[in-house]
Amino acid sequence: MSMQLTVDILKKKWKVMRAAFARLCNTLEEVALRERPDEKGDPRILADLELLREKADDLTKLDDEIMDLLLRADTREDELDKEMQGADEYAHKYKRLNLQVQRCLNAAIKTEDCDNSMLTVTKKKFKLPTLELKKKWG
Repeated sequence: MSMQLTVDILKKKWKVMRAAFARLCNTLEEVALRERPDEKGDPRILADLELLREKADDLTKLDDEIMDLLLRADTREDELDKEMQGADEYAHKYKRLNLQVQRCLNAAIKTEDCDNSMLTVTKKKFKLPTLELKKKWG
């Protein structure tokens, strides 16, 4: 199999994975934009974030394979730079989104803790001192 054919196959695979990565990014960005932090504690969010990490790892591996093949094929520097910029773009997007979702999840946990502690305080019963009335008559 020629090197160019191998590069073309890897690039097709990369495009398919990039599309899946983009769909997951869109889903997680929607979650991060929700106004109520308590809605962000959904376990599907963590599953999507983990899946996004796996896709980012797969894209990184493919990028490395493509870059190795391009280097062997004596590709021009501007083409190599373009490939590297594409790879960096997706790595940056993953890291930014990961931090954004983690902040949202932490905000949800803090809100829940705050609500629980307020609930505990309001449920406490206080014993008031009993009043003793003295009879002045007799």
